[in-house]
Order: sequence, then structure tokens, then C-alpha cells
Amino acid sequence: MPVLGINQILIRIQEEGLIEDLGERELKNPEGVGVDFRLGALFQIKKGGAFIEADGEAGLGKRKGVETKEIASYQSSAVTQKSVSLKPGQYYLAQTVETVNTPHDLMPVVYPRSSLFRAGILMLNSKTDPGYKGKLIFGMVNLSPFPVKLQMGARICNMVFFKIEGETVMYRGQNQGGRVTAEKVEKQV
Repeated sequence: MPVLGINQILIRIQEEGLIEDLGERELKNPEGVGVDFRLGALFQIKKGGAFIEADGEAGLGKRKGVETKEIASYQSSAVTQKSVSLKPGQYYLAQTVETVNTPHDLMPVVYPRSSLFRAGILMLNSKTDPGYKGKLIFGMVNLSPFPVKLQMGARICNMVFFKIEGETVMYRGQNQGGRVTAEKVEKQV
């Protein structure tokens, strides 16, 4: 599967709105084959109880996520962004500043920036399906024995776009728009 070059990404941002709120650095001085996304908000789990059911005779299974609390967010008008300290062994949910509008012919895949894992931060993520529109949500856990300080707006991951050959089915799931978690019981789609 071919990868979209940076020149094609920038054209599609301009002409199609592929990515919204991309940082100036990425628009004016990109490097490599992808674009960096920034930390937009960080959430801590405040209550558990998550579950995911299997599909069965009654139809699609149900699911419930965890309850979260936002602990910091990027402020576009702020001169200095807030920093947070990721505690050793703690799991967080992170949301990007940027919004992606994935067309039918592309599949974005996100890779953590090496500065994260060099500091002991493991980022958990997935591919993004064609048709998904919204901010991206990742899991983050500090695997080091020391706190790691992250500033809102810091570049945390790099998105690469793979060109799809053949048919696609557009994303129609409940996380459309960048929902952080399903806090109530719902039927999967």
C-alpha cells in the first residue's frame, strides 16, 4: 500500500480539509512523510466498570467505557500552555488538538514520536478508518519509575496516510467526532 507524500498531504489539507488545526510548523516546515499531531487534552480515569460484550443471537453486543476527568487542555489563545506530570504506572487518555477528516481513499496510521518512548511513555493507538472525522484519542501510560512532564500542545505523534486500493466501507461508529469514552451502556454499531 503506497504512502502519501508530504506534498500530497499539504495539497489535500488545502483543497479538501484533510486535517483541521494543524500546527504552523507542519504547514510551513514539515519533515519526513507524515505530519505531527499535538497534545490537546489529557484525561484521567476516575471510575472503572468498563466492559465489551461479544455479538450474539440478540445482535450486536453492548459496551461501556470508563468515567474520565479532564486534567488539562490546550488553550489556543494562551501564551504559555499548562504542563502536566504523568505519574509512574498511571494510565491516561490523550486527545489531539488536530481534527482529521478521513476520505474514502486514505487510511491514517499514527506512530508515537520517539521522544515519548525515550521518556518511558507508551502510547496505545489504532488505525483510523476512512470516513472518521474528529480528534484522535490515544491511551498513554508512564512505564518509567519517574514522573514525566508533558506540556499541552507538545507534538506527541506522527500521522502517515496510506492510499487504499479497492473498496472501503466508511466509518460509522459511535466514536465519530472524537468522543473520549462511552460512559453509559450502549449497543455497539
